Amino acid sequence: MAKLRKYGTIPLYIVEDHNEVVPFIHRAIGGRYLPISDIIFVHFDSHPDLLIPAELKADDIFNKDILYESQSIENWILPMVYAGHISDVVWFKPPWCEQITDKTIQFDVGKCSSSGYLRTSCKESYFVSETLYRPVEKLLNRKTLTLTVITVQPTNWSGSHPLKNSEMCQQNCELTNQREKNARQSEEKIKSRGDGLKTTDVSSQGLICKQDTGSNCGNNEDIITSDECNATHESLCPRKKQRPNTCEHTESRQSDSSLESVHVPPLSDKFISKLENLFEKFKDCHIVLDIDLDFFSTKNPFREMYSPRQFQLLQDLYVYNKPADDSDEAITMCVEGREEQLSQLKQILMSMGDNPGMIPKHERCELILKLVGDLRQTFGEDGVDFRLLHDAGCTCDDTELPHHVSSQEQITLLVDAVQELLCRMHKPTIITMAR
Repeated sequence: MAKLRKYGTIPLYIVEDHNEVVPFIHRAIGGRYLPISDIIFVHFDSHPDLLIPAELKADDIFNKDILYESQSIENWILPMVYAGHISDVVWFKPPWCEQITDKTIQFDVGKCSSSGYLRTSCKESYFVSETLYRPVEKLLNRKTLTLTVITVQPTNWSGSHPLKNSEMCQQNCELTNQREKNARQSEEKIKSRGDGLKTTDVSSQGLICKQDTGSNCGNNEDIITSDECNATHESLCPRKKQRPNTCEHTESRQSDSSLESVHVPPLSDKFISKLENLFEKFKDCHIVLDIDLDFFSTKNPFREMYSPRQFQLLQDLYVYNKPADDSDEAITMCVEGREEQLSQLKQILMSMGDNPGMIPKHERCELILKLVGDLRQTFGEDGVDFRLLHDAGCTCDDTELPHHVSSQEQITLLVDAVQELLCRMHKPTIITMAR
């Protein structure tokens, strides 16, 4: 194996849609800055992003044009596992996320022997409800992934949970600019706390800035809409591994307030001990540090798009019935039933979009007509996006998309916790960020 090259400073790639970081990771592999295999992927996000494009053929993962076209924000990591690049994913999630509970599990990703699509052997409901499960013996060219899920619980966290009451959710959704405002404030807060970002040659369109690394890992033809900056590990964490005074901003906040007589560290000693044991395993590995700003505050966009009544009707229509038990047979039967359910509903909704007066032949015809009628009253006869409606329905399983509009205090607590956490982590090779 050829010797890997080293960046002079850590490159930071900032994108809008999270799946747009994939070309930069591929480029780092092609430029021999990242190894072709055994990459550790450290992922801060409100969403796992571990789904699979439903109709992506496993063989097409090696065709970058098809791959990039197939991917979206929720399904861009596992294709890199199947390609052999990523061996471990560490998903750090905020306190309100429930898609997968805290644990470490191993499962395979491979080519379905009957369909040729990319599928997984993981029995977590997150995958089963999306019909992505296949028994391991039906997967070809398997790659094993170790997934570690960790909830980042700041010491002073208020204990707020995702808003489950539909009326309260709707009230939060009326704050249409809150998430964008919080994201900007969070990004500025990270920058203001000494992360040492140096940005040059960044145009108003967000083109990549120059790297001062003494090497050329790509030419201008490779540029996509994104920002690239350079960050040093030392500037990100000026006082690495010192507690309780890890962060300069914490000290200044103490000195400015006579009310704060005792400093409370952002994370508990128990959490830090667990964290350091985890990262000790990765001390000689190559790490991609990935951060989505919705880690700090996030919305379920469909809660904002539809009224509480409409969303409840959608949930009733797309209700997900869990498998009877954990056996391969029960889960396979559940997946087959869910595939048939989603296929029928998609076909009916697409047909109703083309034929407004259509009466669907379905056991839940009354519910479908009630939902569509309500939507047409809201959006007009021709204003209902039936494809988007089906996409929203597919998220209605045993856990819905996370929805938590954080207060400024909560954002500050999470930013402090992440900075403390990053001080414990070994230096990443590259950093990717979605805003």
